[in-house]
Amino acid sequence: MSGPAAHLAAVEAVVTTVRPAGNLDVVTLSVPDDDAWERGRPGQLVVLPRDPTFGRVLPEVHWLAGSHVDPIHGASIELMLPLERATEPGERIRLLGPLGRGFAPPSQQVPVLLVGHEGGAVPLHWLVEILRARGCTVHVLLGSSDPQLHVDLVHLRRHARTVVLTLPEDLSASLERMLDDPDIDPAVVYAGAPVTILREIARAGVARGLAVRVAALDLDQPVVCGTGLCGACDLDVHDGRSSMVLRACLEGPVIPGDWLLGSMP
Repeated sequence: MSGPAAHLAAVEAVVTTVRPAGNLDVVTLSVPDDDAWERGRPGQLVVLPRDPTFGRVLPEVHWLAGSHVDPIHGASIELMLPLERATEPGERIRLLGPLGRGFAPPSQQVPVLLVGHEGGAVPLHWLVEILRARGCTVHVLLGSSDPQLHVDLVHLRRHARTVVLTLPEDLSASLERMLDDPDIDPAVVYAGAPVTILREIARAGVARGLAVRVAALDLDQPVVCGTGLCGACDLDVHDGRSSMVLRACLEGPVIPGDWLLGSMP
């Protein structure tokens, strides 16, 4: 194996707190001190390796939903895990991370639009905090077929100026309205959703001359390894010069949105 995952060893993390958020638990884990966690970004991944002793015959791949390091409490991370997993404080979990490329915040204080669909919105949960701390005005658009699938709305509403909820079939129209709203006037669009939806988001943003960055990995579909080996997340992209197959978990997940638009400039 080549790439960043080749140099990581699984570490043992300890669950410190668990709180429900819709159909997910927001799980805080204490992890061994490592500069990699301090450099972690929204849009990166954490892999729970296979562990037959606990009945896990395939790895689990999750979005890194938060990473914090302080001199008193050490390093901790957040994951959003399914409620049915019944994660408990004190549980010990082996994991690899952080993996992949995450979202980079803009270099200036500019208005930002975050667009998410169900589980794809998990990285935005952390990104909204970072953007607000940088002085950016943040607006959020979320699509979901079920209100229970929206990710931690209380947290998002605490940090964003506006949070708009819509059904999947209305997401495109809501996006167009928000992109053209002079009270929002975003300079950058960040998005997390299935690739078919990301293409719509990218097309609308690029057509308006906006910078668009997308987390192009759908964890609601089978992702077998999270380290670039299995090929389940291979994605055809065009980087403006040539077409290529990108291993989204390793060479992404975060990529420029226009890469999803073929040869479109």
